[in-house]
Amino acid sequence: MEFNSCAKLVNEEAYNEAVDLYNRILEKGENPTQKMFDLQLSLQQELASKLPKYNTDPSQLQTMGEILDHLQRQDDSIADETRELYLSLGEMSRGDKEASAIFKPWKARHDEARNKRWDDLQDSDKLEILFEMIDQIHFVMNKMIGLKMDAKDMFVLYYLKQKENMRRYNSGY
Repeated sequence: MEFNSCAKLVNEEAYNEAVDLYNRILEKGENPTQKMFDLQLSLQQELASKLPKYNTDPSQLQTMGEILDHLQRQDDSIADETRELYLSLGEMSRGDKEASAIFKPWKARHDEARNKRWDDLQDSDKLEILFEMIDQIHFVMNKMIGLKMDAKDMFVLYYLKQKENMRRYNSGY
Protein backbone atom coordinates (compact mmCIF):
# COMPACT_ATOMS: atom_id res chain seq x y z
CA MET A 1 0.00 0.00 0.00
CA GLU A 2 1.27 3.48 -0.87
CA PHE A 3 1.18 6.01 1.94
CA ASN A 4 0.99 9.80 1.80
CA SER A 5 -0.48 9.56 -1.67
CA CYS A 6 -2.42 12.79 -1.16
CA ALA A 7 0.61 14.57 0.24
CA LYS A 8 2.41 13.74 -3.01
CA LEU A 9 -0.11 15.92 -4.86
CA VAL A 10 1.78 18.97 -3.68
CA ASN A 11 4.83 19.95 -5.63
CA GLU A 12 6.02 23.41 -6.56
CA GLU A 13 4.37 23.37 -9.99
CA ALA A 14 0.99 22.11 -8.73
CA TYR A 15 1.04 24.48 -5.77
CA ASN A 16 1.82 27.48 -7.98
CA GLU A 17 -0.94 26.45 -10.38
CA ALA A 18 -3.47 26.39 -7.53
CA VAL A 19 -2.30 29.74 -6.15
CA ASP A 20 -2.41 31.29 -9.63
CA LEU A 21 -5.97 30.03 -10.13
CA TYR A 22 -6.98 31.41 -6.74
CA ASN A 23 -5.48 34.80 -7.59
CA ARG A 24 -7.15 34.87 -11.05
CA ILE A 25 -10.51 34.11 -9.44
CA LEU A 26 -10.02 37.03 -7.04
CA GLU A 27 -8.81 39.34 -9.82
CA LYS A 28 -12.03 38.62 -11.74
CA GLY A 29 -14.00 39.61 -8.64
CA GLU A 30 -15.29 36.07 -8.21
CA ASN A 31 -15.72 34.08 -5.03
CA PRO A 32 -13.15 31.27 -4.56
CA THR A 33 -15.56 29.37 -2.32
CA GLN A 34 -18.23 29.47 -5.01
CA LYS A 35 -15.64 28.18 -7.48
CA MET A 36 -15.11 25.23 -5.11
CA PHE A 37 -18.86 24.58 -5.10
CA ASP A 38 -18.91 24.74 -8.91
CA LEU A 39 -15.96 22.34 -9.21
CA GLN A 40 -17.56 19.92 -6.77
CA LEU A 41 -20.89 20.00 -8.60
CA SER A 42 -19.11 19.39 -11.90
CA LEU A 43 -17.35 16.35 -10.41
CA GLN A 44 -20.60 14.95 -9.02
CA GLN A 45 -22.37 15.46 -12.34
CA GLU A 46 -19.56 13.61 -14.13
CA LEU A 47 -19.72 10.74 -11.61
CA ALA A 48 -23.51 10.59 -11.90
CA SER A 49 -23.18 10.38 -15.67
CA LYS A 50 -20.48 7.70 -15.72
CA LEU A 51 -21.37 5.74 -12.56
CA PRO A 52 -25.09 6.40 -11.97
CA LYS A 53 -25.66 3.29 -9.85
CA TYR A 54 -23.72 4.81 -6.95
CA ASN A 55 -23.71 8.54 -7.69
CA THR A 56 -26.38 11.18 -8.07
CA ASP A 57 -26.28 14.70 -9.41
CA PRO A 58 -27.02 16.67 -6.24
CA SER A 59 -28.47 19.55 -8.23
CA GLN A 60 -31.21 17.23 -9.54
CA LEU A 61 -32.56 16.02 -6.20
CA GLN A 62 -36.30 16.72 -6.05
CA THR A 63 -37.98 14.80 -3.24
CA MET A 64 -37.23 14.73 0.46
CA GLY A 65 -36.53 11.00 0.08
CA GLU A 66 -33.93 11.65 -2.62
CA ILE A 67 -32.37 14.36 -0.48
CA LEU A 68 -32.35 12.08 2.57
CA ASP A 69 -30.69 9.25 0.63
CA HIS A 70 -28.11 11.68 -0.73
CA LEU A 71 -27.36 13.17 2.70
CA GLN A 72 -27.00 9.71 4.24
CA ARG A 73 -24.55 8.61 1.51
CA GLN A 74 -22.51 11.76 2.12
CA ASP A 75 -22.53 11.18 5.89
CA ASP A 76 -21.29 7.61 5.35
CA SER A 77 -18.45 9.01 3.25
CA ILE A 78 -17.68 11.67 5.85
CA ALA A 79 -17.50 8.93 8.50
CA ASP A 80 -15.00 7.03 6.33
CA GLU A 81 -12.94 10.17 5.81
CA THR A 82 -13.08 10.95 9.54
CA ARG A 83 -11.49 7.59 10.34
CA GLU A 84 -8.83 8.28 7.70
CA LEU A 85 -8.22 11.70 9.26
CA TYR A 86 -7.77 10.12 12.69
CA LEU A 87 -5.41 7.52 11.23
CA SER A 88 -3.36 10.19 9.47
CA LEU A 89 -2.80 11.96 12.81
CA GLY A 90 -0.64 8.96 13.73
CA GLU A 91 1.89 9.72 10.98
CA MET A 92 1.06 7.82 7.81
CA SER A 93 4.74 7.94 6.83
CA ARG A 94 5.13 5.13 9.39
CA GLY A 95 2.51 2.99 7.65
CA ASP A 96 -1.09 2.39 8.65
CA LYS A 97 -0.37 -0.20 11.35
CA GLU A 98 1.98 2.15 13.18
CA ALA A 99 -0.23 5.19 12.53
CA SER A 100 -3.22 3.47 14.14
CA ALA A 101 -1.47 3.72 17.51
CA ILE A 102 -2.94 7.24 17.75
CA PHE A 103 -6.38 5.77 18.57
CA LYS A 104 -5.46 2.28 19.85
CA PRO A 105 -4.48 2.52 23.52
CA TRP A 106 -3.17 -1.07 23.59
CA LYS A 107 -0.40 -0.27 21.09
CA ALA A 108 3.08 0.35 22.46
CA ARG A 109 3.40 3.64 20.55
CA HIS A 110 0.04 5.02 21.71
CA ASP A 111 1.38 7.62 24.17
CA GLU A 112 4.14 8.67 21.78
CA ALA A 113 1.62 9.14 18.95
CA ARG A 114 -0.79 11.14 21.13
CA ASN A 115 1.96 13.36 22.54
CA LYS A 116 3.63 14.14 19.21
CA ARG A 117 3.52 17.87 18.50
CA TRP A 118 2.18 19.23 15.22
CA ASP A 119 5.39 21.18 14.66
CA ASP A 120 7.40 17.95 14.94
CA LEU A 121 5.51 16.15 12.14
CA GLN A 122 7.09 15.69 8.74
CA ASP A 123 5.64 18.02 6.12
CA SER A 124 4.27 15.02 4.22
CA ASP A 125 2.37 13.87 7.31
CA LYS A 126 0.92 17.35 7.85
CA LEU A 127 -0.22 17.47 4.23
CA GLU A 128 -1.80 14.03 4.50
CA ILE A 129 -3.81 15.22 7.51
CA LEU A 130 -4.92 18.37 5.70
CA PHE A 131 -5.92 16.44 2.59
CA GLU A 132 -8.05 14.10 4.71
CA MET A 133 -9.84 17.20 6.00
CA ILE A 134 -10.31 18.36 2.40
CA ASP A 135 -11.84 14.95 1.59
CA GLN A 136 -14.43 15.62 4.28
CA ILE A 137 -15.13 19.06 2.82
CA HIS A 138 -15.90 17.42 -0.54
CA PHE A 139 -18.73 15.47 1.04
CA VAL A 140 -19.96 18.40 3.15
CA MET A 141 -20.13 20.43 -0.06
CA ASN A 142 -22.08 17.60 -1.72
CA LYS A 143 -24.59 17.84 1.12
CA MET A 144 -24.83 21.60 0.76
CA ILE A 145 -25.29 21.39 -3.02
CA GLY A 146 -28.00 18.78 -2.48
CA LEU A 147 -29.76 21.29 -0.22
CA LYS A 148 -29.45 23.97 -2.94
CA MET A 149 -26.89 26.01 -0.99
CA ASP A 150 -24.14 28.08 -2.54
CA ALA A 151 -21.19 30.03 -1.14
CA LYS A 152 -23.31 33.09 -0.36
CA ASP A 153 -25.88 30.98 1.52
CA MET A 154 -23.09 29.30 3.44
CA PHE A 155 -21.54 32.62 4.48
CA VAL A 156 -24.81 34.37 5.38
CA LEU A 157 -26.25 31.43 7.32
CA TYR A 158 -22.92 30.76 9.05
CA TYR A 159 -22.69 34.41 10.05
CA LEU A 160 -26.24 34.44 11.43
CA LYS A 161 -25.75 31.18 13.33
CA GLN A 162 -22.38 32.28 14.69
CA LYS A 163 -23.93 35.54 15.88
CA GLU A 164 -26.68 33.57 17.65
CA ASN A 165 -24.15 31.17 19.17
CA MET A 166 -22.19 34.10 20.58
CA ARG A 167 -25.39 35.63 21.95
CA ARG A 168 -26.20 32.33 23.66
CA TYR A 169 -22.69 31.98 25.02
CA ASN A 170 -22.66 35.55 26.36
CA SER A 171 -26.05 35.06 28.01
CA GLY A 172 -24.96 31.89 29.82
CA TYR A 173 -26.89 29.49 27.56
